Amino acid sequence: MDLLDILRSKIDSLEDGDHLPGLKAVLLHIETASRHLLRGQKQNEETAFTDSIYRTNQAFEGSLKEAYRVLASKDPERERPYDIEQYFEKNKVFRQRVLAQFTNYRTEWRNPSSHDYKLDFDENEAFLAIVSVSAFACLVLDQISECLSYNKTKLETETKHSDIKTRLSSYEGSILDLTVELLKEFSRQHWTGSNESARQTEAKIIGALSGFFASAAPNLEVRSEVKLTSNSSIDSRKLLIVDLIVSNKKEQVIIELKRSKQGYRSGLLQLEHYMRQSNIPWGILYIYLYKSGELDINQHLLTEINSRILALTPSEWIR
Repeated sequence: MDLLDILRSKIDSLEDGDHLPGLKAVLLHIETASRHLLRGQKQNEETAFTDSIYRTNQAFEGSLKEAYRVLASKDPERERPYDIEQYFEKNKVFRQRVLAQFTNYRTEWRNPSSHDYKLDFDENEAFLAIVSVSAFACLVLDQISECLSYNKTKLETETKHSDIKTRLSSYEGSILDLTVELLKEFSRQHWTGSNESARQTEAKIIGALSGFFASAAPNLEVRSEVKLTSNSSIDSRKLLIVDLIVSNKKEQVIIELKRSKQGYRSGLLQLEHYMRQSNIPWGILYIYLYKSGELDINQHLLTEINSRILALTPSEWIR
């Protein structure tokens, strides 16, 4: 697994905007940090490892600035790096996984190297810093991508598809049925075609779904990357994170997103596990395959827990 290749592909998949130059600079800093590491290894230059970490610090700071630009909708150039870090620490903007990497890099590398000018780092520390900041940047990019996709789709739905909101505002079915109708509409309106499939990351699709729901069904609450509370003492320490939960004041539906035929069976098993652990009785497996604007619905009953899963698949897809 090449973290730099993953980082490049995530940046390449983003929409154009003011965030792109800064994120490309983040990539350049990590690439340079990697070259410093290789120089230290090949030429026995001990100072190269410290140089590497100074570059990863720049990548860390740049990632935070561009996250601040997109997630907080504020200009990072007017803020001190310390204030940006404090903003993310206090306002719970980062998701659980992003926050964990943020805290790890800040504690292990950023703070020691910033506050002790006499500190030297060795080869292993430089390697770990590169891996740590790369992981942080990749996860930040996913949250940035989701936010951009959310904003774009919400605006498009409000301006171009107002009839959807009108048609669904009076829908009288259950939240499960309403969510299915929304996903069917989303599939019709946002089918990209196979030429765009490589650019449609999971983060972008989840962001687009959330933005579409926010515009078409504003009375529903949609949360992405939700950490579930397990009912089982066995699973109490495991991190159970679902793609989406749609809810109103009384009911909830779990949505699991998959982007391949191979994800069908594993998606059903994941949903069943989530539903057993959370006592949420309804789940939807949504297969997004870029093949068709229409969806077929297949029902899977879980009679022992009085629950059911609806699998939504492209109508041209034969399992």
